[in-house]
Amino acid sequence: MKRSSVFRQLLALAGAALFFASSVLLVYERVITADADAPAIPVDSDVPAIPVEGDGAVDVPAPNETDGADIGADVEVAEGGVPSADGVTTTTEPVEDVSAAPVAPPPFPDQFEPSPNEVQADAKRLGAVVAYQITNYGPDSSEIELAAGVTADPARAEALASEAATVHHPGMWSRGTIEYAQLGGHRDDRISIMVVVHQELGGEGTADAERAETRTMDVRLVRGASGSWEFEELASAGGQPVARPADLSPLAASVVDDPRIDLPDSAIWDIYSGYTDNALLEAMLDIAERTPYSVIVVKTGHPHNVFGTDRVSNHTVGRAVDIHEVDSELVIDSHDATSSIYALSEWLVSRHDIREFGSPWLFDDAVAHNFTDEVHHDHLHVGVFPEGHAAG
Repeated sequence: MKRSSVFRQLLALAGAALFFASSVLLVYERVITADADAPAIPVDSDVPAIPVEGDGAVDVPAPNETDGADIGADVEVAEGGVPSADGVTTTTEPVEDVSAAPVAPPPFPDQFEPSPNEVQADAKRLGAVVAYQITNYGPDSSEIELAAGVTADPARAEALASEAATVHHPGMWSRGTIEYAQLGGHRDDRISIMVVVHQELGGEGTADAERAETRTMDVRLVRGASGSWEFEELASAGGQPVARPADLSPLAASVVDDPRIDLPDSAIWDIYSGYTDNALLEAMLDIAERTPYSVIVVKTGHPHNVFGTDRVSNHTVGRAVDIHEVDSELVIDSHDATSSIYALSEWLVSRHDIREFGSPWLFDDAVAHNFTDEVHHDHLHVGVFPEGHAAG
């Protein structure tokens, strides 16, 4: 082969190699430039794949169309706010902490309204208002504030606050529901109203009661200058709680635990304290065998003496009980001689162990001493002879 021919061949090969290298460099430059202009795509398995258009190009939104658009200096972002795509700030409301919200106690109960058949309805209404006032309060109340809502007389208010301390529990709310108001005694210028109030107590910031007591209060009223009744004094707030004795007698336990006998706690505490005669407990069980009934008072909450006299009441010595409701019927609403309460009364006055019986009626052939007056139109008073008394 000639030297010139070989040279021409080598020159042709070198040119081809140079052209190939230039082409490779040009393609590489275009790829690098395209990668530098494209937005970075985070590698995240939760991010959905970006769709590819039909020509194979990736459709990437322009910068001013994305949620990450540059925020101008004239757009303010409120604290907790999120700017929208159009530059308008939206605020995120804080989530209310429900657990920190205060809990309100139960609403106050309705006031007591006497039956249309009641005797001395105005006096009963006022007596109930007094009991209501001192048993319905909030955690920050004071006895003197409650008493001032009953009477403007400073001396009476101070005495009431002292007696009401029994039912006042600082730092707790109280809701007192009046169950009934019964006459405890009546004279022209004075009257005793025995009020049964169910009191529920709860801690501040709670809606549920922690404890409950049903008390019989002795509220005394006096005739004012205008002739209407006015508050005079709270003679009894219903006593102090007494724990059930471990050695409570079977007879006493039978009365307290009998579901047919509705007893206020004041009466239960009397029985726990041993104030009630066994003869009375026996009579109370006998009555329950005939019918269910509700008691107003045994001892605590009743005037010490027969009202307006110097005679000690049989209630005081634990030998009498007052019943205001029989089988869900109020005595004041059942004066008809055909009523079941009348039939119960006939049976009671025929018993030799009943010493005295007061009711809306007078029975001519009664064995027991029986009587009727205005005070006993709203209840049955059952008094017994002492245990061991010879019959006849």
